[in-house]
Amino acid sequence: MGILERKIIHERTTLCSHIPYPQFVLPRHKHIEYEIMLFTSGSGKQFVGEGVLDYQQGDIALIGSNVPHLHLCNAKLNPAMSFEPSAGEALQFHPKMFPSELEEVPDYQFIYQLLQKSQYGIRFYDKELFEELRQRFQEIDRYEYTHRIIGLFRILELLSTCKSTKLMSATAYSSTNFAVEANEPVSKIYTYLFNHYKEKITLREIADYVKQNPSALCRYFRQRTDKSIFQCLAEIRVEHACKLLSYSNLSVSQIAYESGYGNVPYFIKQFESITRQTPKEYRISLLQGSENRIKSSTFGAR
Repeated sequence: MGILERKIIHERTTLCSHIPYPQFVLPRHKHIEYEIMLFTSGSGKQFVGEGVLDYQQGDIALIGSNVPHLHLCNAKLNPAMSFEPSAGEALQFHPKMFPSELEEVPDYQFIYQLLQKSQYGIRFYDKELFEELRQRFQEIDRYEYTHRIIGLFRILELLSTCKSTKLMSATAYSSTNFAVEANEPVSKIYTYLFNHYKEKITLREIADYVKQNPSALCRYFRQRTDKSIFQCLAEIRVEHACKLLSYSNLSVSQIAYESGYGNVPYFIKQFESITRQTPKEYRISLLQGSENRIKSSTFGAR
């Protein structure tokens, strides 16, 4: 299934941007930039590559180049409970800021190793480091050119010395796994679907966005993907619903609405068509799987 290819727009004088996130709203996405995320409030689930970890205020994450990621806030996943909304600050920096043969320059040894590990996603647990980085994020906004690069390298050096870390994914994503050209029609269609999957979408709207004839666009998309546009839309919606079923206590009807469906029976029908289970069966199977893992772990410990 496609992943939203996000284009980071930097200022004219830099390829390193400090971006505040007052709330997490992006679907599963990736971008060529490395990303350091500071979780400044709230809690929830962070998906990086094939892994998932809880996050809370004061946590730090480093996500590698082109590694898919997603943040789901507990305040959204469990609205009946009084969770604080999530927010964060990110430092996003392009691989071009480093020498092409970084591993051969001794001066970059620790930064090179850190960036290699970031392709798995890295979580850092150090409150003092969190406060230090938050201050340096603010300072970097005042720097330009060489001073800005030095500020970034000092931040990476601090991360490389942290003793309390955890890799987030069992799989390392290649930083050279570049996306299809962003202007290519299939990529543009996926971008539109990911940005609007919670809304009612028409073929005319998609065709207008891509600037192509609707019928020709449908044929082109099927030839390239062996799927229809609306089959891909259904998969995107059901994938989001699966995450909500896994990590929230929302009802099936609430999940249907949050996934872009105004009709619950139709949501259940599409969910079952794609997963071969109803939403209720899917959630039960997750609970049973969790119980079995707990039993196996308990038995193995005896």
